[in-house]
Amino acid sequence: MGDSLWRYSVGVLLVAFKLDLCRALILESIYWNTTNTKFIPGQGVVLYPQIGDKLDIVCPRVEGGNTDGVEFYKVYMVPRDQLETCTITKADTPLLNCVKPDQDVKFTLKFQEFSPNLWGLEFFRGRDYYIIYFRQQQVHLSLVT
Repeated sequence: MGDSLWRYSVGVLLVAFKLDLCRALILESIYWNTTNTKFIPGQGVVLYPQIGDKLDIVCPRVEGGNTDGVEFYKVYMVPRDQLETCTITKADTPLLNCVKPDQDVKFTLKFQEFSPNLWGLEFFRGRDYYIIYFRQQQVHLSLVT
């Protein structure tokens, strides 16, 4: 009885450790505006999410109702060549429209290889993804294999 209880306990611990290692993370939100100090000039923000992780991109509200310097833009996922030339094509669909300065607007990316949503995004291990808007603030995503 004691030996089988010990084996059972070790088995439960191993399963618990495996599940803990596989748990998806909710990554720190990216507040997308020109005052965000996380955007490194010429590089943007580089992230290394894993399949199952989630990331919020937020267009923050303007505090105090002051509309001076309000930023209006659309955020797109683009291939590398468009990132380097800072161009958007008619075929590109915006991920997020930052057009409401009186409220936070949020878009959640879930890094998954298959999306049950017909228009959902799919991300594959070992590939890079680029997010840009017209002022060329960028996020470089490299999925860890």
